[in-house]
Amino acid sequence: MLSLFKQLGSSPRRMLILGILLFAALLLRLVIAPIWFGYDTDVRTFMAWADRAYTVGLSGLYANAKDYFIDYPPGYMYVLYLVGMLHHKLSIPWESPQSLIILKLPAMLADLLTAFVIYRLAESGKGSARTWLQAFGLAALFVFNPAIWVNSAIWGQVDSFFMLFILATFLLQQEGKLPQASVFMALALLLKPQALLFGIFLLIDVIRKRNMMVLLLSVLSGAATIAVLALPFAIGRGYGWLFELYSGTLASYPYASLNAFNLMALLGGNFVDMTTGVLNISYQWIGLVLMGLSIIYACYLYMRSRGQRGALLYISFLFITAVFICMTKMHERYLHYGLLLALASFLYIKDRRILWLFIGFSCTHFVNVADVLLRSFHQDYHIPRYDSLMLIISAINVIIFGYACLLGWRLFVGSHHDQGAEQVIPHAPEKAELKFSERWDAIFKPREDGIERSGKGRFFTKKDMWYLGSLVLVYTLIALFNLGGHKDPVTFWKPAKSGEAVIVDLGSAHNLTRINSFAGVGEGAYSYWFSMDGKDWSGQIAVKSDHTKVFTWNTVEPKLNARFVKITIDAQESAALHLHEVGIFGNGSSAILPVRQVIEQDVNASDEGKPAFLFDEQGVVPYTPTYMEGSYFDEIYHARTAYEHLHKIEPYESTHPPLGKILISIGIYVFGLNPFGWRIVGTLFGIAMIPVMYVFAKRMFGRSEFAFIAAFLLTFDFMHFAQTRIATIDVYGVFFIMLMFYYMHRYTTLSFYRERLWATLVPLGLSGLFFGIGAASKWIVIYGGAGLALLLLLSLLERFSEYRFARRLLREDAAIAEPAATAAPDQLQLTDEQRSRLQLVQRLFMKYTLLTLVWCVLMFVIVPLGVYTLSYIPFMMVPGPGHDLKDVVTYQVHMFKYHSDLVATHPFSSPWWEWPMMLRPIWYYQAKLMPEGMLSSIISFGNPLVWWPGFIAVVLSFYVAFKRKDSILRMLLIAYCSQYLPWILVPRLTFIYHYFAMVPFLILILTYYVKEYLEEGQLHKRRWVYGYLAAVLLLFVIFYPILSGMVIPAKYSFFLRWLPGWNFF
Repeated sequence: MLSLFKQLGSSPRRMLILGILLFAALLLRLVIAPIWFGYDTDVRTFMAWADRAYTVGLSGLYANAKDYFIDYPPGYMYVLYLVGMLHHKLSIPWESPQSLIILKLPAMLADLLTAFVIYRLAESGKGSARTWLQAFGLAALFVFNPAIWVNSAIWGQVDSFFMLFILATFLLQQEGKLPQASVFMALALLLKPQALLFGIFLLIDVIRKRNMMVLLLSVLSGAATIAVLALPFAIGRGYGWLFELYSGTLASYPYASLNAFNLMALLGGNFVDMTTGVLNISYQWIGLVLMGLSIIYACYLYMRSRGQRGALLYISFLFITAVFICMTKMHERYLHYGLLLALASFLYIKDRRILWLFIGFSCTHFVNVADVLLRSFHQDYHIPRYDSLMLIISAINVIIFGYACLLGWRLFVGSHHDQGAEQVIPHAPEKAELKFSERWDAIFKPREDGIERSGKGRFFTKKDMWYLGSLVLVYTLIALFNLGGHKDPVTFWKPAKSGEAVIVDLGSAHNLTRINSFAGVGEGAYSYWFSMDGKDWSGQIAVKSDHTKVFTWNTVEPKLNARFVKITIDAQESAALHLHEVGIFGNGSSAILPVRQVIEQDVNASDEGKPAFLFDEQGVVPYTPTYMEGSYFDEIYHARTAYEHLHKIEPYESTHPPLGKILISIGIYVFGLNPFGWRIVGTLFGIAMIPVMYVFAKRMFGRSEFAFIAAFLLTFDFMHFAQTRIATIDVYGVFFIMLMFYYMHRYTTLSFYRERLWATLVPLGLSGLFFGIGAASKWIVIYGGAGLALLLLLSLLERFSEYRFARRLLREDAAIAEPAATAAPDQLQLTDEQRSRLQLVQRLFMKYTLLTLVWCVLMFVIVPLGVYTLSYIPFMMVPGPGHDLKDVVTYQVHMFKYHSDLVATHPFSSPWWEWPMMLRPIWYYQAKLMPEGMLSSIISFGNPLVWWPGFIAVVLSFYVAFKRKDSILRMLLIAYCSQYLPWILVPRLTFIYHYFAMVPFLILILTYYVKEYLEEGQLHKRRWVYGYLAAVLLLFVIFYPILSGMVIPAKYSFFLRWLPGWNFF
């Protein structure tokens, strides 16, 4: 077991990649953990135990257990004690987002450690994965499996923590280290009583050892572990309470099924007394009989396995699954225990059918847990006994379990030739000896990717680190500079009805020149009234705060003398208005006037907040509001909805999927409700686009220089800069579009005839994963799905062509081998090795193609649907009716109708055919109250030296790709067109920023021709390219003021009006 953690530095590159994988998995969990509270009963129970463990101490935790519910053994109480200590020491409120992260963190870390163990088992040669790529894929398959992270990061359970000790037990047991295995089994037993079920196999091994010393050591080590760790809880009480605790836990929940999708549920036993049953046979008796048969079958298989490596893991998986399927008292989560064991057994037995069992049960288990979890968000804890989804999934589970039993028989009792192991495709020699060498090499020879690598064969060289690092550093500084203010008012007054008012006494009369007010979510209307004596009011200024004023400063200019200012709520709908802060300026100064007294008038007791909150954050009130202090363009929708997701408020913006707004909410959660907070995540994604583009270009063109050129053009493209600094969702869609096409490109350069099947499925699966994440951010990603499908089809057609080639050669070879046959002069007779390889192609094509298509169904349909549905959990957590799963479906209909029926007009809209020529940029922002002759604007459009030559290159590429049959251009054109052509059919209002999704591929096509130009090697051509890049940068600098909102003389903008539609003020 310890050997798994040795020599971690032997392969820094692999460990770095694994570290990135685990970090991404941790980041995923840290993001979703605080967003969803979890299964409230379990989470609040753990919180209560943690608080009690630290408050009364471990020795008093189980005292008065009859008056205080606690049914877990003491093992996990050590962890909960630390959780309670952190809460008390750091003054973290229970049920806060930080509290949820801390509570769920141990199980989330157990997920990561388990993935690491899987990786080490696979990479070390102890399992079926002989290459690090497969090891990486298997670890990713586990750690990103929704059935795994939904348990730890969303539900809030600790099953992963428990199963880590069970896995350690079986790995040690498999190595014959029974006393050590007993220690880990004891630790597992102290965590959950379910460990008793796994102890059967340890007992069998101890008995089979027929060694009294081993028996004594195993028993004593296990007993000592329990005694020592239970000692703090047993002080003054002895150990008898521990046996009572286990017996009480095992006797609880007298139901046939507790939302478990299993045989009992299939028989109508969900939350039905287990003493009742079907056909006069109680569920309890059915469960006991099937349990007995399961024990007999599992023990028989284990005895027949003759110590075969992996048998213990598979048979324990089979047994614990049998318990879930057949026994009574099963909870929905208990199938989780079998998933890890199935995957671990695959590492040793090398039978891919086990992997499909893992995937199948992962899907059904996720559906089971997600259904229960979603219902719990609405305080619905009991699924009806004849619920259709439960019955269907229960039947599927029973069928999969039956197949698992049959497979167990075939593996350990039947013919040992029925292994179904993945065959390794041998590689062809470097030099072909026959005339058909070109086609032969295309099928079998490892493809030379032409990528510039370091002396150690690394993809990323020091040159790459310098090139990419410099671009990322420069762009990060530019992008974060003046991104947005860090302070906006937080407290608010939400009046309950019209007629309420607040009076402000300024202490003396002032010449009032300006009043700024900051509105939050909600809509309403209010008025300012003015008075010298606080009795006679005049000079009304009405303010309407509608959806366009959310998170913005509204400015009025009274230009009168007054000592008192009264704010009255006018409109009845103002019950929804959140008014955050009001600042009053006067006497020609930009300094805010101090407030002497705030007087409430007719204020309703049911108000949220209080009127005094309008004047409690005066330091954040700007004299001249700009984009630095408030929202602009569609931030009034997306930033608002992100805030609403955080606070479980009905989301205002419902015309796009929620994931992009959830990502925006992360910034608000971390940095607060301010412009920097709601813009930072999108900006970070914009920064991340640069390394994605760099890697994409290097993979495609081979050399660091070309990767730098592509990344440089993206870095200094105008739209990339402007579009990633505004808190809208387009950046997320484009980012995931880049990733999904990158991994599809990686897949199309591989072949399951040359590489192992798993090596091809990993990038294909990642393409599907990012497709799903992107679709949950914005529907434009779905357009690209057609391009992905076409690229996949072309790749499979290429495999089919190679299959036909192999079949034809084999037919010709068989004809030559006939006794009466005479070979024609141009006919070739195959060698035994060549014949064997061609036969392998013929045999594997259909099988691997079907497996690839099944994988596509999982990763491009099922996983995206799961991700898409999960993205609506914040919506489903909003209190009140109308937030169920069926309402999510209704949302999709609403979204489709909105986009298809939108007939609105906008002065800066532009049809699809104008985008490449940039005839009408989108004007996002114009500052008000600027000094005479000055302006501040934010415009989004493309860098002319990127978009214009890039579009010419795109048009030229249709001819070049056809003439040369160039696979790179073909791929880029498919990606570009799949994102562009659907807009031709879209009748709704469109803007130039919809072209953003095409820009990365336009840049790569442009880089393709720069590469063609430079490969002739003449020095003066390099100088022209350097000059071109310098010109791109120069244009970025020249146009930077109107891309960033910089205050500039209005005359400067005249110089930038290159076309009539380029209006900047």
